[in-house]
Amino acid sequence: MHFDSRSRVLVVAAHPDDEVLGCGGTLARAAAAGAQIHVLFLGEGISARFPVGQYDSPEFREQTERRMAGSKKALAVLGVGSADYGKRLCCQFDTLPLISLVKEIESVMQSFKPTILLTHDASEVNVDHGIVFDAVENACRPTRPWIPKEICAFEIICSSSFKFDERFSPNVYVDVSATWKKKLEAWHCYEGEDRPFPFPRSDEGLATLAQFRGMAVGLAKAEAFRLIRKSVV
Repeated sequence: MHFDSRSRVLVVAAHPDDEVLGCGGTLARAAAAGAQIHVLFLGEGISARFPVGQYDSPEFREQTERRMAGSKKALAVLGVGSADYGKRLCCQFDTLPLISLVKEIESVMQSFKPTILLTHDASEVNVDHGIVFDAVENACRPTRPWIPKEICAFEIICSSSFKFDERFSPNVYVDVSATWKKKLEAWHCYEGEDRPFPFPRSDEGLATLAQFRGMAVGLAKAEAFRLIRKSVV
C-alpha cells in the first residue's frame, strides 16, 4: 500500500470510531504523504446501546452529539480532509435493503474517485461490519472508471477478536510505529469508548494487537489488512 500526493483514499466504515480502530495509523501516514482522504460513515454507532426503538431520550441525544464531536476531532488529528455521516441505526443494517448502502457508496466513489478503498472485513461479529463489506463488494464491480484499483479490508478490535470462527486473515501490513501516537490521540477523542485492559479497546489492547501484527513482518507496530483486489495497469 503506497501513498503519495496522487493517492485518494476512501474509507467506508459502519460507524464513527471504526476508522481509527481499523486504520487510524495508516490514515495518518497517508495524510503525511500528501494523500487526499475521505471517510464515509454509513451509520451512527450509538443506538445499539439503548432498548430497541427508544432513541428519543436526553441520554441518547447526548451520546450521539458526543460521538459526532469526537469523530470530527479524531479526523482532524489524523489529517482526514472530509467525511460524510450516515444516520442508519447501529447493528440494524440487516433490516435495510442492501441496495441503499450500495448506491450511497457508488455515489461517493463517483464524486471522490478513490485510488484506494479501505473497509471492513467480512469476518466480524458486528452485523453492520459484514454488511458494509457486502455493500462495498457490490458497489465495486469493475465496470466503471471510478472504481478504485486497490481495495483492502481492515480489522476492528473487539468485533474481530470475539468471532467464534472465520478469523481475520491479513496479508498486508502497514508500519504505524511513527504514527502510533496520532492513532492513540485520535482514539482518545472518542470519549467514553475505552475501558481498562484486558478489554481490547484500551490503550494496552490496541498496542498489543499492533505489536502482534507487527511481529508477523518484523515491525514494532503494524496495522493489518486483507488485500481484496488490486489492479495493476
